[in-house]
Amino acid sequence: MMPLNRRAMLGGLVFATSGLFPRSVLADEKLSVAARSPFIASGVAVAHDGTVFLGMPRFPGMEHTFSLARVNAAGEPVSFPGGHWNDWREGQDGSNSFVMVNAIHIFRDNTLWAVDQGAPAGQRPPPGAQKLVQLDTTNGNILRILRFPEAVMPSGAQFNDLRIHGNLVFVTDSGLGGVIIHDPETGMTLRRLSGQVVMRNDGVHLHKGIGDHILQDEHAKRPDVASDDIEVDATGIWFYFSVPAGPLKRIRIADLLNVAFTDDQLAKKVEIVAEIPSIGGTCIDTLGNIYLSDAENCCITVLAPDGKRAILVQDSRLISPDALFIDRHRRLYIPCPQLQKLAMFNNGHNETHPPFLVLSMVLPASLNGITLGEGVEG
Repeated sequence: MMPLNRRAMLGGLVFATSGLFPRSVLADEKLSVAARSPFIASGVAVAHDGTVFLGMPRFPGMEHTFSLARVNAAGEPVSFPGGHWNDWREGQDGSNSFVMVNAIHIFRDNTLWAVDQGAPAGQRPPPGAQKLVQLDTTNGNILRILRFPEAVMPSGAQFNDLRIHGNLVFVTDSGLGGVIIHDPETGMTLRRLSGQVVMRNDGVHLHKGIGDHILQDEHAKRPDVASDDIEVDATGIWFYFSVPAGPLKRIRIADLLNVAFTDDQLAKKVEIVAEIPSIGGTCIDTLGNIYLSDAENCCITVLAPDGKRAILVQDSRLISPDALFIDRHRRLYIPCPQLQKLAMFNNGHNETHPPFLVLSMVLPASLNGITLGEGVEG
């Protein structure tokens, strides 16, 4: 891929902020509401039978969230799997409860994975609370809990996003920067690109929302998020990653797995794929198209392997669109958690308002000359 201009708007169009354009632009009202949540929902995953699951992180004001939910027939979230996993409160042991679910995903085997950072935003997790949890989507049984020692997740490290390809689990560390690669079958675990500059925000690309709104709190403190969004292409050749403000980068998985390379050597093998606007989440299809949740322009953008770009949908309800998911019927799900309106990102003013929506649409076969594929499930 060739690097693209960060501010080049797709198709030569220039878009205004959410209050100035019609509710649905270029979508012909294709977006429908898949779920309404009383709590912030930033992650979505869909089981093979169509059951929708939500990840609901414990941001300020969301202390009573049940963290992980199944969406019922009425489009409302109910706690999943239930019991102690969903009722954590401040001061309790979080080793066997969901504390801060930052990401969820469902893969080819139809199991649900939840990434739990183990502590509310801004806090350090106690031992054992930060974990990866695999669940049976049909009955909620806990199938596996992965916790890593300090050598893999040192103090300050923070799980962020997760993908699986073949036997390998890939998890980004957005605290210090890095990627953890784990093989559950062999027990092999690698921590790669740890703390490298290529895994961190460069201070030039600013994390923004609608209308060039720079995310910061009342003290002008801006979020310092290292390696965040990740994707693995269907071939298993490329590992893509980005901080929220971009740019999008990649490295060969074979290089990550080659222990003969030091982290310094690996950093030199990282390629810049494209300049991008600030994003909340991504997904990738079987043809290598990467879908970007554009938080600056209330839209979902498709970036093709040859560098072409096209807007899939733009809608005023796409406020801080986050982690995307394509189900087995080529329906794209988009959570809209309104993160830019949280006080911690909005100069101290909380302007979020429930319900928090998850929107969905069926993917077209093609888009402005880009052929679209199916979802990659690992």
